[in-house]
Amino acid sequence: MDKKVLIRWYDARFYQGTYSGQEVLEHKMCLFESLGYLINRDKVTTRIAAEINDEGQYRDITLIPTGSIISVQELSTISSV
Repeated sequence: MDKKVLIRWYDARFYQGTYSGQEVLEHKMCLFESLGYLINRDKVTTRIAAEINDEGQYRDITLIPTGSIISVQELSTISSV
């Protein structure tokens, strides 16, 4: 089964309005944490899914720019009871 991961990554942000040069430097990108099943990762895109079923089908896919990733942490698997 696919690895469960926690990915920390920066995403673009948009600030509407007019700002001075100093104010612009105070604007920051958003740091996100995304949890999911790692589907695949290449130089451009990292794909994770929120869910996977017993037939290997994925649901709710997130595409993350690979260059924006700060870290990928594999999560431990919980065994069923």
